[in-house]
Amino acid sequence: MTTSIAGLEAFDDVQRLIVVAAHPDDLEVLCGGTVALLAQRGVKVFSVNCTLGDIGTQDPSAMRPVLATTRLLEAEEAARILGIEQVVSLGHHDGELVADLELRAQIARLYRITQADTLFTFDPFWRGQVHPDHRAAGQAALDAYIPSKMPLYRPEQLREPGACLGCLKRVFLFSSDGEPDVVVDVSSVYETKLAACMAHRSQFPQGRESLKWLEEWDAERGKPIGAARAESFKRLEVW
Repeated sequence: MTTSIAGLEAFDDVQRLIVVAAHPDDLEVLCGGTVALLAQRGVKVFSVNCTLGDIGTQDPSAMRPVLATTRLLEAEEAARILGIEQVVSLGHHDGELVADLELRAQIARLYRITQADTLFTFDPFWRGQVHPDHRAAGQAALDAYIPSKMPLYRPEQLREPGACLGCLKRVFLFSSDGEPDVVVDVSSVYETKLAACMAHRSQFPQGRESLKWLEEWDAERGKPIGAARAESFKRLEVW
């Protein structure tokens, strides 16, 4: 661990947060507690799911369109629990996400029209990240950062109501193999985090029983700061 680890104060200047994830339930599992704490502060939080989550089942008889609809509704329910302002699905198929120019443009547009000043996303550089959608979501989120600040990039986006050029200033990565430099004590909102996770009934059909692994993981993440439960991030230096 690094000798200097920040807590929730690392986000003191955050007013509008965008979380770019791959699937419905990624946000809740990886940073749901931090999001709940920030929402309580009055931060506007925008949740972006790059895929529909339409293969997220072990039931071979499931219909992909039905599963996609179910997961979209679950994401909306979880957002209400956490206090998230808006949930956006970019509509790509689960298991097929690619960090291409289309996805980059979709995400850059959201940076602009949400006026987000801070980004949370996957660390695409983690060699242990075996899920290709996670890698692609994180890579595309980072790839969209610089173009979103350039007025000649997709200028039609800047004509949309409320579009902002260069609002995004801070990037934090979750699911990283780097030593975290931000560890947030989420003990006070942990029941809220679990409730948001359990809203994803298609993924956690046994409720809390299905989330024992998450409780153990978050307990482990809390040890360096003496917290019962915590979430960790790697700060990415950007200009």
